[in-house]
Amino acid sequence: MELKDNFLLVAAIDFGTTYTGYAYSTLKEFQTDPLKINMMTWNAGSGGLVSQKTSTCVLFKPDGTFHSFGYKAEDYYTELYMDDKHKDWFFFRRFKMELYKDHINKNFMLRTSDGKGMSAITVISAVIGYLKGHLIEAIHTQAVDVSETDIRWVVTVPAIWSDAAKQMMREAVERTGIVSNQLILALEPEAASMLCKNLPAVELFSADYTDKVDTFRSGAKYMVFDAGGGTIDITVHEVLKGGFLKEVHAANGGDWGGTKVDEAFEEFLESIVGKAAFQHFKANELPSVIDLHRNFEVKKKMCTGEDIGTKMSLYVPCSLLESFKEHNPGKSIDDASAVYHCSTEVEWKRDKVRLSQKKTLSVFEQSFKQIIDHMSDILSKPAIKDCEAILMVGGYSECPLLQDAIRTVAGDIRLIVPSDASLAVLKGAVINGHCPDTVSERVCKYTYGTGCRQMFIRGVHRVDYLVLTERGEIRCENCFSSFVKKGTHVKIGTSSFTNTFSVATSGQTGMCVELYVSTSVNPLYSTEASCQKIGAITLDMPDTSLGLDRGACVTMYFGGSEVELKAVDKHTGNEIRGCFDLLG
Repeated sequence: MELKDNFLLVAAIDFGTTYTGYAYSTLKEFQTDPLKINMMTWNAGSGGLVSQKTSTCVLFKPDGTFHSFGYKAEDYYTELYMDDKHKDWFFFRRFKMELYKDHINKNFMLRTSDGKGMSAITVISAVIGYLKGHLIEAIHTQAVDVSETDIRWVVTVPAIWSDAAKQMMREAVERTGIVSNQLILALEPEAASMLCKNLPAVELFSADYTDKVDTFRSGAKYMVFDAGGGTIDITVHEVLKGGFLKEVHAANGGDWGGTKVDEAFEEFLESIVGKAAFQHFKANELPSVIDLHRNFEVKKKMCTGEDIGTKMSLYVPCSLLESFKEHNPGKSIDDASAVYHCSTEVEWKRDKVRLSQKKTLSVFEQSFKQIIDHMSDILSKPAIKDCEAILMVGGYSECPLLQDAIRTVAGDIRLIVPSDASLAVLKGAVINGHCPDTVSERVCKYTYGTGCRQMFIRGVHRVDYLVLTERGEIRCENCFSSFVKKGTHVKIGTSSFTNTFSVATSGQTGMCVELYVSTSVNPLYSTEASCQKIGAITLDMPDTSLGLDRGACVTMYFGGSEVELKAVDKHTGNEIRGCFDLLG
């Protein structure tokens, strides 16, 4: 895929699990000051929130057409609910995490809380389309004279997403009219790195250090810990000469983000009011659930390890108390609290529940344990032993309790939390759009290859896979032919891996190349449990006059945020490229 180079403006969209935002800068602004980035301010009517990101919620009308996004969607849906007119509308929130699943395909559906379904590509495309229109309107309002063909778009994706999920995001974006040669999918931790490389040292000071930060000098290794609402992305980079970045440890992580804490808080409330009452509350009082999460989101960033002996008061919607009374006639909420928790640990008074510090920490416990265990494992690896700093970015990284938890495993490693950590990915994505080649080397997370027929080796290959070909050869079908193995360092834009394939029969009019990915380093068969087919591409070969003397050179390019492919007919020179369908 050849990227267009003559752009005048870069626009970035950070599509998050909990919050979403966009930002942009012109080429002139970037050349003057890379940190001169224009941000959008969003307002929430109910709750009086003002922020540079908006809630990841989208509302569709009963006929399936887009209505609104963000805080506006939340507030409008609340009004519909109050008037009992909401039942035929489609309201989706925190749906990005659904893409962190296996077997994503074109027919993948998202579900509303009341069970109504809509195509995931349709939902995501509507959101991106709204943000695209909103951004273009904003730049025109500010009298920025740029045509749509002069805009490079950058959309962020978690580094730990599957190739199929990244392909779904690309397809959803392209449905909005953004053409592929103006689009970059940026990996979230790499985007954050791009910002921090450009920040002045004073903005990279942490509470533990006051000396000059020199993390980004040539040869330095540092970890990017990107903690969002849904996923935790962890990557280790080494700075090369010229400021280029080399990935030392492949991006990995899990679904241990801030929403895990929300889930634990919900489980805590459910332990008091009972499962039936809480499930009734979640299913029938969605506006109140939204209010609950909005208030808890603020509290998460206020909790500190210094609040020893103090209690934290949390807002609880009255409708939850009403649901408790309905399902537990004659019981008081105070009695229910005392049954499941010590009275000195938990107090429930009207629309407030007060938690001791110990009980507050228990809500974070599961998320912290998974993060700490995983980070400890990474830091124990020989290639990471000289890591000098941990760069904490993402909204969840602004939580002081999480910072304390990371310090327990960081040891002497410097901990850096830039100001506005929640905006690091978004701002970095804008910089990434202006200089997309800064990340020069990545570690391949999987083994990639194709299905093929290899010469049959007795005692090695399965007898039931034996086939006799038209050439009279004894071959083994379903073999895995590797292009690149897991753990290989690949240079972005220059690493390519080529294999030559021949037609199987003299009469076939096309060659289908199937792409497989495996978690094993050396899979023997494409049918192994470690292997998954993630796409296929067909090169037309309508002229069969040469019979079996036909074939193609297939080249795969790795190291970008996606996999790219080129197939060339060895006789005609006909070429097909960049058309891999990873969604199946």
